[in-house]
Amino acid sequence: MKKAKNLLNMTTSLLKEGHPDLKESLEGLSRVYAKIIFARRLQCGYSQQELANKADVGLKTISRAEGGFDNLSTETYDKIFRALDLSVRDVAEAMIQFKASDDELAATSI
Repeated sequence: MKKAKNLLNMTTSLLKEGHPDLKESLEGLSRVYAKIIFARRLQCGYSQQELANKADVGLKTISRAEGGFDNLSTETYDKIFRALDLSVRDVAEAMIQFKASDDELAATSI
């Protein structure tokens, strides 16, 4: 049996297959992941320290993830998303929503 792909690789594949118009926006995902992580952490009522403990990562890692730093590994994001009980579909849908809201914001600021 093949090993399951990690959450982020699966998310990227879903977006490329199901939403080819988002293919170009897959670069710089850390900014989008930051929004997802921050919003979900607040929704769950976790402090950064609580999320760090739950994800088995350091507090600084959570801070960097929420700050949109590009140098976090996919494994780290995967741990954080799992700790937040976010499925591949949840992450993909959130990415699409953030993309749509960014497009709306850009259209209104013209």
